[in-house]
Amino acid sequence: MAVRNAFRAMYRILIDYCSNCSLAGVGYVSNRKYHWTERLFWFGCIVLAWTGSYMLIKTYMELFRKDAISIVVENLDPRKDFTSFPSVGVCEMGYTKQQYDALQQLIEGFRKSEEMEYNYDVEEFMLRLIYHNLYNYGSIKSYCAMYKDCDDCVKCPVDGYPKFSVAVRANCSQLFDECRWNGKVFDCCRYFRPIQTTMGSCFLLNSVQTTQKYGPWWFRMDMSMGSPKGELLLNFSRATTAYVQNEEDIPHMLLTTLQFNQMPEGYASKIFITVQNIANDPLVRTVGKNVRRCVFPDEYTDTHYAKYSYSVCVTDCLKKAQIKTCNCCHHNMLLGKNDRSPVCGYDGLNCLDQRDLMFPQTTIMQPWRTNGLVCDCFPSCTEHEIRIIGRESDTEPRTGRSVLIKQIGLPSQRYRRQIVREDIDVVVSIGGILGLFTGASILSLVEFIFFFTVRLGLYVVTEVKEETEEDEDGEVSDQNEVDKKPGEKHND
Repeated sequence: MAVRNAFRAMYRILIDYCSNCSLAGVGYVSNRKYHWTERLFWFGCIVLAWTGSYMLIKTYMELFRKDAISIVVENLDPRKDFTSFPSVGVCEMGYTKQQYDALQQLIEGFRKSEEMEYNYDVEEFMLRLIYHNLYNYGSIKSYCAMYKDCDDCVKCPVDGYPKFSVAVRANCSQLFDECRWNGKVFDCCRYFRPIQTTMGSCFLLNSVQTTQKYGPWWFRMDMSMGSPKGELLLNFSRATTAYVQNEEDIPHMLLTTLQFNQMPEGYASKIFITVQNIANDPLVRTVGKNVRRCVFPDEYTDTHYAKYSYSVCVTDCLKKAQIKTCNCCHHNMLLGKNDRSPVCGYDGLNCLDQRDLMFPQTTIMQPWRTNGLVCDCFPSCTEHEIRIIGRESDTEPRTGRSVLIKQIGLPSQRYRRQIVREDIDVVVSIGGILGLFTGASILSLVEFIFFFTVRLGLYVVTEVKEETEEDEDGEVSDQNEVDKKPGEKHND
């Protein structure tokens, strides 16, 4: 009985809603005074209108998801705007013509007796483990396999590679001779902060990965109309590689576009660059990263680095691939003191070497590839465009190396990433489509909710009340009949 009453009330409210709602054409379908052909005509029109609105809304939402961001070029006011010199990274590189006293002392310590000769193959093996630029495919076994079963010779160590790397690589004071900004000397080791990368231990100047921006270890290198000169001169005592990069980037073995080597003694290079900045409107953060196709440095937290960048993402991707494939990672992948990742020993390095994961191909950074290792990484939203417009090199009769990085001129324009369609635009557009095709508005929604909540409840209560009254009337009639029958017999 209750189910029947509910269905009856639902039918009555549906007829009532269709007859009185504000949606265009619905009243003609429910009105029985019209001929069935006319009602069928209006039903077809309603179906076409709703179908058309659905298709338009679907197309609009797909366009909103894929094309909600635009990048435009805007002019800068040189009297007000200033430009910051890009971040610089420096990594020590291995150089076969250079003597490494600390490494020789380590190998001397591997000798168990004075009769054992110094093993130069072990030295070559250690150089390729400590300095990534000296590594070549298949070099792990080639230097060590012949000494595996030898009892009276120096063998390759099978573990402890992180501490060997720390002992051999130069610290900041050993690596830098002098640093100058626009001819003025500054403390190299105060502002070049250490960081662990795929290239081993490196030093970064003005990087948000190592220090707070404009904090005590941030060296101000601002350029403006009043001071347009921007020259950074770095002198080194060992073979190095310098990286010109964005402040959220780190040196990486696969990112070589802005990498400059200073290997032989007396080598001096000059690098001329231009920088075009990018700015982001605040509303860009409200759009998903798959739509804007970039990630802000403070959005990504699943990493041992402080901030996100494309180079950080590729580093994490390579590290995860090494652990997944060989159950360990290269010792250069230990990113910080709290990193408890398994470090490869000799067998693990052989595994990485055989599967080309020590120095993989740059194709891993192509997201459209499906074979092999794929790193699906977005660029940083704050990534500026740095261009090399010239380069000079020379060799001088001295023991050190130097690199001069010079920014040519101040940028007159910059990029701006902005929102094309905001959330309010979605509401307005969808409302306009529904209003055009169906006559719907926000009051139509209120109307629908009212009919199928408040009025439906009233109909149910009315149905129950009417059913109760019918039952009571039936009981009274039955009782009257029962009372009347005995009286009739008495009269007889």
